[in-house]
Amino acid sequence: MRFPPPFIQVFPMYVSVRPAALRAGLAGLMLASSAFPATAATDIEVAAGVSTTTDREFTRAASVAWLPELWQLDRAMLRADVGVVYVDGRGDVRDRDLGDDVWVGYVGLRYERTDNGLVLGAAIGAQSGETDAISGDPQFITTAGWRWDRFSLLLRHISNASLHSPNNGETGLAAAWRF
Repeated sequence: MRFPPPFIQVFPMYVSVRPAALRAGLAGLMLASSAFPATAATDIEVAAGVSTTTDREFTRAASVAWLPELWQLDRAMLRADVGVVYVDGRGDVRDRDLGDDVWVGYVGLRYERTDNGLVLGAAIGAQSGETDAISGDPQFITTAGWRWDRFSLLLRHISNASLHSPNNGETGLAAAWRF
């Protein structure tokens, strides 16, 4: 396989390659998954997509979450939502500090409709790395989307709710698969 892949050659402003961050994320995922009991493996969700901040500076984003069932409701399920979101640094952006890779670990709740697939979530988290888009703890993560069996399409926003400046936030669209 040629490196970088053709997609990266065509869209260099959209995708940046950070092998060290990718290796660290995969190592963290393997370490975290070994801590869960085997029966919890069906509650692991892996997502990948794009994220943007003000002025449409796009970048890659990925997440992994553990979603154990908490409470069965009539036509819905309430789940715990424990995970980590990764937002790739954008490199040099004029007049903006968006270069750092950012990791946000979080804990929250997710509401999933079993009849129409609606997904809503809210969580609070702490970050590693800092940009003009994600700066200062705590970070609040809101999620909305739809789920079809194991596949989900999720819209996610991460922000510190203006507790610290700057507060541009990140808004991402991700495709997710539940194992």
